[in-house]
Amino acid sequence: MNLTKSIISSALLIVLISVPAWTQDFNSELIEAAENGQTEKVKSLLAAGADVNAKDNDGMTALITAANEGHWETVRGLLDAGADANAEEEDGNTAFNVLATDDVRTAVVQIFSQTVYPDYIYPWQIRTIRETAGSGVIIENNQILTAAHVIDNAQSIYVRKTGSEIKYEAELQFISDSSDLALITVTDREFFKGTKPVKLGDLPKLGDEVTTWGFPEGGTQLAITRGIVSRIDFYEYVYSATYNLVCQIDAAINSGASGGGAFVNNQLVGITFQGMNGDAENIGYIIPPPVIKQFLKDTEDGIMDGVPALGIKFQEMGNPQLREKYQMQEDMTGQLVTNSMNSEDDTNSIKINGVILEVNGVSVANDGTIPFVSGDRIQFSTLIKQMQIGEIVPIRLLRNGEEILIKYQIEYNSQQIVLVTPHYSGFVPDYEMIGGLVFQELSRDYMEYVFADDNEPAWMTDAKNDVQGHGVNRNERIVFLSTIMPDEINKDYEVFEDMPVVSVNGMQVDSMDTFRQALEVNEMDLHTIEFDDHFGTIVFDKRLIEERGAIIRTNYGIDE
Repeated sequence: MNLTKSIISSALLIVLISVPAWTQDFNSELIEAAENGQTEKVKSLLAAGADVNAKDNDGMTALITAANEGHWETVRGLLDAGADANAEEEDGNTAFNVLATDDVRTAVVQIFSQTVYPDYIYPWQIRTIRETAGSGVIIENNQILTAAHVIDNAQSIYVRKTGSEIKYEAELQFISDSSDLALITVTDREFFKGTKPVKLGDLPKLGDEVTTWGFPEGGTQLAITRGIVSRIDFYEYVYSATYNLVCQIDAAINSGASGGGAFVNNQLVGITFQGMNGDAENIGYIIPPPVIKQFLKDTEDGIMDGVPALGIKFQEMGNPQLREKYQMQEDMTGQLVTNSMNSEDDTNSIKINGVILEVNGVSVANDGTIPFVSGDRIQFSTLIKQMQIGEIVPIRLLRNGEEILIKYQIEYNSQQIVLVTPHYSGFVPDYEMIGGLVFQELSRDYMEYVFADDNEPAWMTDAKNDVQGHGVNRNERIVFLSTIMPDEINKDYEVFEDMPVVSVNGMQVDSMDTFRQALEVNEMDLHTIEFDDHFGTIVFDKRLIEERGAIIRTNYGIDE
């Protein structure tokens, strides 16, 4: 009896653990049908008893196979049938990983623009029109995040999805030249079908592996590069010539890839935007999440206020004699304010000769740095740049030997505080021509276009590194003589080219507006233009200006 029971039990066990041959055939057919994207056949095989999570000899499930091949309708059917997205194949890969990676792939787009560049020497004409291309990333709310320089001066913008030949017309929503970021969108909602917006992650850590996605020059296909985060720093943004937080990665950022995404674990951790100057290879920079978050928050009210700035210049406080003069105690550290745009009358402003000890509760070192999450130190300006215009930040100062705490309301952005007009998208030089002499406000675009390798006049170098003086209108700029159209009326005046103007007809000049005003209100027969450092004077007879003006415009093809 016991022997009989044993035989019966063994038979039952064999029946229970054996898989019928027909089921194995269904499972093989299921994986093959998934590989070919045969969704209806997959459903039929599942209804007939095929195991939705069955694996082949390589550990591949039907879901992993369909995801690898991009058969998304089949993928949805398998998931609805209970397929395990976390089941691992032989190499440890899962369908979840494949699906997440494809979310990234569908979110990366190629951007095309028609770009117009003005002529900074002859500002009444266009220098060139050029087609440019870059990359972008789809984020929430049907918006595409990209680098500002990708659509800089764009007259038209078109966007192409990965795997599509159709270019959709796009429009600019917001642009922050200082942070080199822009948002564009496509009004035709058909464009966003089959795409999934990516999520913005946190600041990556040193050593994190980063994958960048974009469309670099040299081909039309989506390309990826991999590298690690090798440095997090406060570094210059070449496009805007301002400083902000960056992540350095050991992967090259090639032309055309700018504006594409950098990802860690399929979360967006940066926008690719520039490489390293010089001979360094395989070094690129990405705009990290703190800068992106500041930009996106700035757009929420529909107005682009820009990247905040204190509007000051400062000096290190490590010298014992300097510290003694400003009554700093031994345990104090900070930065001396040497120039400030802030009002001298406001008790909550940052004034010249004060020492900044703390910003938002964080102690500022004598070299201007604060502790950073990387374990190293970084410029204290990083704190301000992550805030918004109008926010109030507590700042501890040392004034005349007394510690005070002020509630400083951030008033300026980084483009308002400088003397030299910074680059911004759509910039066209404002100018005035008098007697064949062209006057305009000094701009970085003019300097970079006219003077190679930073060989501009010394006064321009000083000006581009300076902020506006305290108590001045934030629109203060430097007017200078940029171009001379030779004519008898301006004989011997060529020595004044690229020299700054101090006054016109006795009125101080600090913008093109005040330059024009000084000309308009002058009731004398002569216009007198004085240059800086007592360099000299230009005098024009009003009657000759009128007589020669039409001749000069005709000779040089200048529209009135």
